[in-house]
Amino acid sequence: MKRVLVLGEFRADRLVPALARSGAQVTVLGFADLTGFLDPRVTCGTLPKELTSESLSALVDEHQADTVVASVSSPGQEQMLTLYARVGRSVGPRRMPVHSEAFATLACDKVALHRQAIRRGWPVPAGVVCERPERLGATARQVGFPLLVKEARSESFAGRFFVSDPSRLAAVGAAVTYPVLVQQAVQGEEFAVELLTLPSGTVAWPVASLGPLDGECAPGRRARVQPALLPEAVRFALSTVVRDIVATSRPVGPWQIDFAVTRGGRLNLIEINGRFGGVSNMSWTSTGTDPHRAHAEATLHGRLPEHTHAVWAALEVPVPNGTTLPPAPAGTVLSAFTANPGYPNTSGVHRAVLGVPPAHAPSARAWLRRLVPGTLLVPVDSAIDRLEHGLAALSAEHAADVSAAVAPRAAPPVRRTDR
Repeated sequence: MKRVLVLGEFRADRLVPALARSGAQVTVLGFADLTGFLDPRVTCGTLPKELTSESLSALVDEHQADTVVASVSSPGQEQMLTLYARVGRSVGPRRMPVHSEAFATLACDKVALHRQAIRRGWPVPAGVVCERPERLGATARQVGFPLLVKEARSESFAGRFFVSDPSRLAAVGAAVTYPVLVQQAVQGEEFAVELLTLPSGTVAWPVASLGPLDGECAPGRRARVQPALLPEAVRFALSTVVRDIVATSRPVGPWQIDFAVTRGGRLNLIEINGRFGGVSNMSWTSTGTDPHRAHAEATLHGRLPEHTHAVWAALEVPVPNGTTLPPAPAGTVLSAFTANPGYPNTSGVHRAVLGVPPAHAPSARAWLRRLVPGTLLVPVDSAIDRLEHGLAALSAEHAADVSAAVAPRAAPPVRRTDR
């Protein structure tokens, strides 16, 4: 029996069953208590918060792991990517298939990503690296307001500060850890695309619209939709960037690109993540292929999923914890994606995803309009607008699915399972 060691508990409820169904003996190490969250036959343990290459290698050997799977989206774990890359190189890619050190650095260090983007010609917002606090004012004036100050290394939902004018700069400058990237705050719409890469190729799920860019830097609090339409020039530029990242930085496993389309219709790369995150809920709903299950299949069997094109529009809306949504209209699917133990809902919000086939769009619109005010944390009109965007992308001849442009498909489908 193959022994699989999972490092990190994010979406273990979707990753682990796929591993176990293949006959593997699975152990999950994380920061959270997983009692009652996974099948009791799954062994769970604690992932040390302080790890070195030597101690992690010893941990892999202690568990006699034949295969190691990294699942790093829980707070405190995302910056472990570079460590995993070093250990993966010594353990070997067959035993521990993880991102290369070059890619892990891009995913973990926003300054490194900006510098690499300039070298490679990837389109990014105008920005300047600031190494010392006394240089922040001059750097900000060089970039111009409004702007973003981004710590080089930070976790999800942290280390990013929107600064609308000079009066707000001093407080931000005193709060950040240097170096920082001082970057133009572009105006436009935010998007994301999830990808899965193996030595045999790369597949992408449909592009998701995360809504208009704003100063909150919190796309999870907006209405979001998948698939999304992109201008043809942006689709081409995005595919070019993806190909270059794969060729030069060698990702292995799940990753995500967050990007903007400016009001002028230009692609701007915002950040790269070395994992799947919240967008995977829409990816699963819109395509029927769960990215986390696909990650498990790819790790165990070296197979990429075949079906990652959108067949439904997936509308995601933020909902206050404790709020019960009415039953979904006939022909649609409503799923509430609450946080797992490794990623607690500290903000009082969870996300609901409504899957809508085109034939049932009228009933979905009517359902949204009947919601009691305050049920959603976004205006109902905003949610309906996002739904219309997704339905238009679904029916368009060139819906924003970059998969065909970045990789061949040569694997059996990952089928939809009950949530």
